[in-house]
Amino acid sequence: MTQETDFYAQILDSLRRAAEQRVETRAALLSELRALGAVSIEVQYEGYGDSGNVEDVVVTPDTITLTEELRRRVEDFGWDFAYALSPGFENNEGGYGELTWSLEADKIDVSHSNRYIETNTTEHEGL
Repeated sequence: MTQETDFYAQILDSLRRAAEQRVETRAALLSELRALGAVSIEVQYEGYGDSGNVEDVVVTPDTITLTEELRRRVEDFGWDFAYALSPGFENNEGGYGELTWSLEADKIDVSHSNRYIETNTTEHEGL
């Protein structure tokens, strides 16, 4: 096995473990959030300039208040889930989106937008 092959094998193994961890985290959060009576969670995130953050977590119904620790875990899960679908979106002009998790059906929808700069160059020489 070459050093390059070993490197890619390590990356693939790391991605596999991260996916398995998201499955475990999802199951644990689903159980806890349902027990609180939550029917949906929305995680709004944004990233640019090589950094990113969860901007807000909205719980339905709005009468439910998450503990600080549970909110942090929901934020981390939402970020990790969205990031796995659009890795690197926090670079340069960045991107943003929202993850909506229907807890009753255990279905997640992610709406993601990437920002970019478009340049149109025209050159005229030797006129």
